[in-house]
Amino acid sequence: MLVQRILTALILAPLFVWAVFALPADYFAYLLLLFVAVGGWEFARLIKINQPLYRALVAGGIVGCALVAARHTQNLQTVLIASVIWWGFNLVWVISYPAKVQSWYGSGIVRVMSGVMLLAPMWVALINLHQGYGSEYFLLLIFLIWGADSGAYFIGKALGKHKLAPRVSPGKSIEGAIGGVIFSVIVMLIFLQYQQASVDSYAGYLLLAVVVSGVSILGDLFESLFKRVSNIKDSGNILPGHGGVLDRIDSLTAAAPFFLLGLNLL
Repeated sequence: MLVQRILTALILAPLFVWAVFALPADYFAYLLLLFVAVGGWEFARLIKINQPLYRALVAGGIVGCALVAARHTQNLQTVLIASVIWWGFNLVWVISYPAKVQSWYGSGIVRVMSGVMLLAPMWVALINLHQGYGSEYFLLLIFLIWGADSGAYFIGKALGKHKLAPRVSPGKSIEGAIGGVIFSVIVMLIFLQYQQASVDSYAGYLLLAVVVSGVSILGDLFESLFKRVSNIKDSGNILPGHGGVLDRIDSLTAAAPFFLLGLNLL
């Protein structure tokens, strides 16, 4: 499994970085939309929709909502703020689990709308980030999330004693979460040094790194809620050693809207 994970990462990571810098903006947006479509297909399984036709309809509906939201660029801030508010509710569901499950899983319509709110704002945020701020800021977001994941893993393994959300994801620890935040802050510091940013701007950007790393963990935990209710280990198996696409972008679903909104406010 470890060898598969490493080989998959070694193949896909350089290709993705190339796509970020080399592909025209429109083509890159469609590439990201492909991830949304696959993520929607996988999410349908997490909400216990197993018939291929209905799963395709869910995925297509999510893609359609993302396209509609992207066409109304004048309402970008509204989309981002709506996503931030929605993630606030998700935090409540994570903290309260297993209570209040019916609030976010009892209705089929609510479950499908969760897929829309999970993936559509992420795509809108990512394409606007790529087109509005450039490839470097897009990769900054990716590295912030990777930093949070790596810090949480290594610090959690070494020092983790206090469970972060034991009923949702027993492997995560408070120490690991703090380590993830620290790693993300270090990534942001390196970026600010590279950009030769003014010292006056450091506080805002470092606060943004803290927020993004924190909500990236929330994104992971929120997917874990659906996995637990559906009794599914991975969202899919399309990526050898890594599970499904949704397993790889769960942190990004939460982090992307927060990151772009934060940049717009700085």
